[in-house]
Amino acid sequence: MTVLDAQNTAFVQAVSFVNHTNRNIFLTGKAGTGKTTFLKYIRQHSYKKMAVAAPTGVAAMNAGGTTLHSLFWLPFGLYIEDYELAWNEDDNHIYNRRRLFGKVKLTKQRRALLQEIELLVIDEVSMLRADTLDAIDAILKNVRRDARPFGGVQVLFIGDMYQLPPVVKEHERTVMAKYYPSPFFFDAKVLREQPPILLELKKIYRQSEQAFIDILNDIRNNCCTLQQLEELNSYYKPDFVPPPATPYITLTTHNNRADTINRQELSTLPGNAVVLEAKVANDFPENMYPAEKELTLKVGAQVMFIRNDSGDERRYYNGKIGYVKHIDSAGNSLLVEFKDGSDAVEVKREEWENIRYNYDKSSDKIEEEVLGTFAQFPLRLAWAITIHKSQGLTFDRAIIDAGASFAAGQVYVALSRLRTLDGLVLHSYIPPSSIRTDIQVTDFSQNTVSENEIAPLLEASQRSYIGQLLLQAFRWDRIVETAQTQQDDMATRNIADQEKAMQFVGTISVACEMLMEVANKFRNQLNRLLNKNDVVDYALVHDRIVKATEWFLPRLEASLIAPLEMHIGDWAIKKRTKKYVSELKELLIDLKRKREQLRQCVAITEALAKGEPLQELMVKSVDLATVAIDADELPNTSKPKSPKGTTKRISFDLFQSGKTIDEISAERGLTKATVIGHLIDFIGKGVVATQLMDATKLASIQRVLRQNPDMPSSAVRALLANQVEYYEIRIAKASIVH
Repeated sequence: MTVLDAQNTAFVQAVSFVNHTNRNIFLTGKAGTGKTTFLKYIRQHSYKKMAVAAPTGVAAMNAGGTTLHSLFWLPFGLYIEDYELAWNEDDNHIYNRRRLFGKVKLTKQRRALLQEIELLVIDEVSMLRADTLDAIDAILKNVRRDARPFGGVQVLFIGDMYQLPPVVKEHERTVMAKYYPSPFFFDAKVLREQPPILLELKKIYRQSEQAFIDILNDIRNNCCTLQQLEELNSYYKPDFVPPPATPYITLTTHNNRADTINRQELSTLPGNAVVLEAKVANDFPENMYPAEKELTLKVGAQVMFIRNDSGDERRYYNGKIGYVKHIDSAGNSLLVEFKDGSDAVEVKREEWENIRYNYDKSSDKIEEEVLGTFAQFPLRLAWAITIHKSQGLTFDRAIIDAGASFAAGQVYVALSRLRTLDGLVLHSYIPPSSIRTDIQVTDFSQNTVSENEIAPLLEASQRSYIGQLLLQAFRWDRIVETAQTQQDDMATRNIADQEKAMQFVGTISVACEMLMEVANKFRNQLNRLLNKNDVVDYALVHDRIVKATEWFLPRLEASLIAPLEMHIGDWAIKKRTKKYVSELKELLIDLKRKREQLRQCVAITEALAKGEPLQELMVKSVDLATVAIDADELPNTSKPKSPKGTTKRISFDLFQSGKTIDEISAERGLTKATVIGHLIDFIGKGVVATQLMDATKLASIQRVLRQNPDMPSSAVRALLANQVEYYEIRIAKASIVH
């Protein structure tokens, strides 16, 4: 479980932007500032329906996701939306909108997935091309029938634009230059409409030497001085040979150079080489192999771990260098020792998974399906590695051998792998011409949100997000589309009492359309109330929501939910109706979820009208965004039952079973604050307040509350020098009552 560094304000604020707003975000940061840690944290602590992707197969493996091309079924080539095709060999690599949608064949399951994604995370975004992002935008808008950027999906871009740039083939570059200022993702047309918020992680975990940090920053910003360059080149040692007891790794620009160094060093070792074959099962494309299919080693070989230890002991990490001490005769295990004094470790094959995302309507979750696996020792020869493959790794010592062939960003990537300058050896001199960064990247990076602007922007974005959730609760498009599709399919079904079923589905479809017509009118009213230029009248918003739900709920129940439940029960015992009944259950799930969303809207607008603190409002907004329908609420369901009760009851039952708040948060895909909010309702009914917070802090809050029983939470917090959280005040209030 990735732990939040509460002292890292930028990290904490970025988490809030992801979890409690619908803003598109570009999270950047210098090498070693924790971007990978942030991605892991979001995967574990976001309640949103999420898919993680990256531009390349290796980057996707490292991120624990899939490739963008796989997720969106993108063809390989150049996407220019309005390009006039000649339909000959000159443009067979170019896709305009028409050709794109001719190539992208989306199944029902794939469409459902893209319709339900709430958060798309794109890692290593420096390698993402602008045209690819525009193709993704076009597909999402089409599938979701939503004209907003990315069809309303929130996109989190993660990466460092000062690192490796997108790959553009020569025959694509000329055409692309006519339509895009640069190939970088930030010049995509979709981002011109609505640029992402630029947030930067600044706390550096990898380096601690300020002089080294300053040099890296200045290289990054194209302002490296001659004195700094001279200092770097003072580490130029072309004839350097690493001492036998001190592990160095050579970073070079080309694969063949790294392979040559590794082969030469391996050949100097005594003994026979052992070839360890990877075990590939089912669907795992070769271009996604995270390690060598045939790993050739000898005892004494210098190796590097290429992933973190998956065991509880965390004996090694991605980038740690060691030496092969023993190779099992059966080829099933290795013993690797280290020069830093740490214990030797037994290493076995680790398994990587090629995944595909699927949407499960009954649980309303995006789940990972394993298509294939790749099992290999998490090692590679480590006398040399390319700069490209070193991205994301950390080394104590490295020899940088790049000559004058540095591409933009490569100097920075190579140098920033090191913890200290003391571990640097330059095999080739760095000329001033190699210290360069693309001007477009520099200009774009100037738009990073300043520290004093983040808090007010976050609050405004959170309030806007609550408004979007309220509006979304009254959207009926998907339900109407589902009902109409079922009606259209009835003519081709071979089921019992087909004519009666057709009549019933037609009635349901008409009822859905009627409710959507009213809902759309109400959404227009609600949108005007929420987007007034002056202060929003939340009391009026609450009044309108209450009246709307009083109108919708009985009609939803009487004209849709109750008839569907009865019809499903009647048809479940008939012949040849299994698929028909299953599809009706899916519609029923949508309708019951809609009913719960409407009820939650009343609770949220009531809190808004009372002026409750924003932090407490965000807890309620999570409840609205994660409405779940228990399987036992469906008639005659054959699916495994989930724990009975409301979403709060599920959290309580898990807590009673002995699980910690962090464990419940991870299992349910909810934030820690949301789980605590659920458990507060059970204080005095099985939960003790001191199980949720520190006893000393609890006593101090209780003392203030008893002295000031009618004081609002914000004032209580101010009396306590803002050293307590709002949820802690809620815990204290509940403990006094009970």
